[in-house]
Amino acid sequence: MESASFAEAATRLCTACGMCCDGTMFQIVRMQPGDVPAALGRLGLKIRCRDGEYHMEQPCPALQEKGCTVYDKRPVRCRLFHCQQLLRMENGETTEAEVMTMIQDTRAQVAQVRGLIEACGLREDGQSLMERHERVMSTPVNEALEPELVSVREELDEAMRKLKLRLNREFRVPPNSH
Repeated sequence: MESASFAEAATRLCTACGMCCDGTMFQIVRMQPGDVPAALGRLGLKIRCRDGEYHMEQPCPALQEKGCTVYDKRPVRCRLFHCQQLLRMENGETTEAEVMTMIQDTRAQVAQVRGLIEACGLREDGQSLMERHERVMSTPVNEALEPELVSVREELDEAMRKLKLRLNREFRVPPNSH
């Protein structure tokens, strides 16, 4: 695919998706050489330091309506990231329409997981999807007092398992693949 038409298609797809920024795919984004954590923090990004390593917590507060409000100043890792779907489209292995269908189907899975998390009593709280799932699953349930939660949690766990598989197979880039 020509670079100009690829860039236009990538923009359309990324703004329809947003899963790399909204806490669905990642919990954190590690800072890279060239990033200035203090400057990124002043932009409103949630920059944290653990063991001397800086990272940005997800979901990213700069994501608004699936668009980045700090796009020209975003972290290096965000600039370099292309999901598997974009890489496949760039290599001619898939089409923009096929990628859009994959995004829509995956976003429907995300919505299902979010709905099940809320059905378990955990409201949206600014944490990544994985963290929210882990919090629900680590909270003890008394089967005698809340029998309905047992089946909802089983459904949630299965839905999250399927979503993780899809994200790993279709969106996340495997380590050492570059």
